[in-house]
Amino acid sequence: MPMPQKRRGRRRRVPRQGPSRRRRGEEGASLSRSHVESDSSSNSSSVTSGAPAPELLDEPPAREYESRYHEILASRLAQLPLPACADEEGPDLPTDETVEALVRSSFYDDELRAALVEYQAHKLLSRPDDVHGRDGDSGEVDSPSSLMDDITEEEFSRDREVLSSRRHEIDHTEAELEEEEADRLSHKYARYRLKACLLLKGMPIDDAALECKYTPELALDYLSDGAFGWCFDLNLCLPVSLSDYQRLVPCNEGGDEYESWSEYREFYSTTGTDRDYLLYWDTIVKDLKWIEEHVLKSFSEWHELHEKASCQAVRIAARFTNIHPRLAYYGFLEYKQSTRFYLKFVKDLDYVFFEIWKLVNRQICFRDAMQHVYEENPFPLRKRELERELSRSGSFRLEEQFRRCTEGISKEVPEWIARKLISQEVRFKCALPKTYAQYARKKLKIAEVIGLIPKAEIQA
Repeated sequence: MPMPQKRRGRRRRVPRQGPSRRRRGEEGASLSRSHVESDSSSNSSSVTSGAPAPELLDEPPAREYESRYHEILASRLAQLPLPACADEEGPDLPTDETVEALVRSSFYDDELRAALVEYQAHKLLSRPDDVHGRDGDSGEVDSPSSLMDDITEEEFSRDREVLSSRRHEIDHTEAELEEEEADRLSHKYARYRLKACLLLKGMPIDDAALECKYTPELALDYLSDGAFGWCFDLNLCLPVSLSDYQRLVPCNEGGDEYESWSEYREFYSTTGTDRDYLLYWDTIVKDLKWIEEHVLKSFSEWHELHEKASCQAVRIAARFTNIHPRLAYYGFLEYKQSTRFYLKFVKDLDYVFFEIWKLVNRQICFRDAMQHVYEENPFPLRKRELERELSRSGSFRLEEQFRRCTEGISKEVPEWIARKLISQEVRFKCALPKTYAQYARKKLKIAEVIGLIPKAEIQA
């Protein structure tokens, strides 16, 4: 998101070449599940024309790879505001983890995503020892779709009692922040925003140096939350005992990025609660996968199985000491809702696009390719959608989505890589509302990057 640049004593040049300036950013780029959620998030941006895929995809060049992704990234980061007194020379690119954590989701529009996909294809091809997925596997791990063992009434009562004994962390009857304390926190949080700005310029700096070098007034004057995908909530009605982490809030870009953002921010979870919640979420996603076979039915059709699933969710939640009843309920509810949405609008769409992509690469027009996939009918969940598209005259809505999800994947890219990347882009670009699990994961990542909390292993 371009921001007006403050006047500075010396203008930085965006590097055009040179391994020392680019290596830190490249090391962070990876094909991971972090964008699902993103991953998987609702990022709607205009379609842009993609540049050709990098040459010599089948054979890494001898010199260091010149990444179009990092050139675009450097150009955009150069437009972020930076205080004049911080304009000394230094690395120009942060790690990709830093960028992903700190900037708004709209920073990764179609142009930058297409360049990222090209770069990821190159990185996958440059690792000959990485053969995972060469057989066409999407990389997703299927768990058994069988029901767990029955839970007796006595066991369920015990699990529910364990959950009920846990109180929510926030006491809303507590005293509120005084104006003087709020001012002190404002200056403190301005320093974190200044630190984030320096990190985005590839200039890591420790807190002690930050304290010595930049006055609070400077931090407040030069920084705007508009550059970032997060802020600190300093509403004076908040209880005085909240930690800095509890006041950290990922932005709800566009007003609908998260399913229930206003409720998420009022959980005011601690780091321990959010880390436990991610483990809880990952466990129900794995152990309750069997509900995929039932969530599209009417409630009366699967009422008994729903009761079984809810008992299993309570049992899973009871295993994690920081999960309280409200979070346990939210996790189960959102898992059902997100599963239903996924099955209705997204499941198998990546495979449909992959099959169409193979045909389009053989110079078959999009409509004929879509007709062929429809007639073959290997994806029953998408049959009705393909049927609607084929009945249209003129442009196809699905074609626009296909172009966005395959931008940057040239016909020279091997099929096993194309399949991975298309799956990644479908999850990133389809309008899947983000759940609290994605909110908590984002928040922990931000807090770790800016040094608000120590880094810890977060299971993906």
